[in-house]
Amino acid sequence: MHENIVRIKSVANILRGLGQPYVFVGGATVSLYATHKALAASIRPTDDVDVVLELASYTGYSAMDERLRAIGFENAKDSGVICRYKVDGIIVDIMPTAPGILGFSNKWYPDGFREAVTYTFDDGMEILIFSLPYFLASKWEAHISRGGNDLRTSRDFEDMVYVFENCHDFDRQLLEGPKPVKEYFARELAVHLTHPDFEEALYCHMETSDPNRILQKLKKVLAL
Repeated sequence: MHENIVRIKSVANILRGLGQPYVFVGGATVSLYATHKALAASIRPTDDVDVVLELASYTGYSAMDERLRAIGFENAKDSGVICRYKVDGIIVDIMPTAPGILGFSNKWYPDGFREAVTYTFDDGMEILIFSLPYFLASKWEAHISRGGNDLRTSRDFEDMVYVFENCHDFDRQLLEGPKPVKEYFARELAVHLTHPDFEEALYCHMETSDPNRILQKLKKVLAL
């Protein structure tokens, strides 16, 4: 079992004591979107596990901080990351859905949280994750928030390419996804699809697939 999955399952078991819904997001979850679960072995290990909680105020976040510490989480104050905790030796970033609480967020967290889907592991354990359209949208938004620079070195784009390559029906899922997500991709990605650097970035992050196949699927999604 890949270490990302081991960490997610460990954190999920502890978070059950919170008594509140939580959704796993970020790079640690990317292999869960692969069509074939065996492909998870090829994904890069991540440094942390990201979790989103539905919170509307800083007061609510402070109360949640106390509840997290009560079930074993410790503030990772030395990290300099305000939302970072450690539990069982695992780094966990706990992020609220509301953007104003910590001064940063991802605009797709609220809708992604509300539309979260259940993922079932082979042993029957269940967790909530973003649906594929919201995962991809949140990843692109994260890339932009980090400066939106070279796609060839972007870990967020690397995760997106993993989905493009290993989820065989990602185009169908996007086409059937929420209209705001499709419009977001049309606005944000359309300009990149015709640029040579975009294809080069695909090459940088791909394992075996043909980049032209991915480009054609993306163009179909964006109706280009």
